[in-house]
Amino acid sequence: MDMLSTSPGWKAGGWTRWGLSDPVPRICPECGTEAVPLLTIATTEWDDSDSWEPEEDRANPVPLLPGIPPANFTRIDIARGYDLQLHICPVSPDHRHIELIQ
Repeated sequence: MDMLSTSPGWKAGGWTRWGLSDPVPRICPECGTEAVPLLTIATTEWDDSDSWEPEEDRANPVPLLPGIPPANFTRIDIARGYDLQLHICPVSPDHRHIELIQ
């Protein structure tokens, strides 16, 4: 039921996917404002189900090297299967970004 809120894959903006830790605000170390998600870099574009697999990819799968799952066509592996999310301070883009691996 909540699959829309936790869609896998790369995305700009959005929400933090909490799975390995409890929801904790990401606070800008320079001004104390709560940081917001800027970019999520995911190891895979969809999970074990095919509900997030693009219809075009189902009809015409791209051939990959042996051992590369179809959902990982970028071949980027974040900490053996996790996502890297970058948070940015809404007050100033010059403030340091905050990283979160989930």
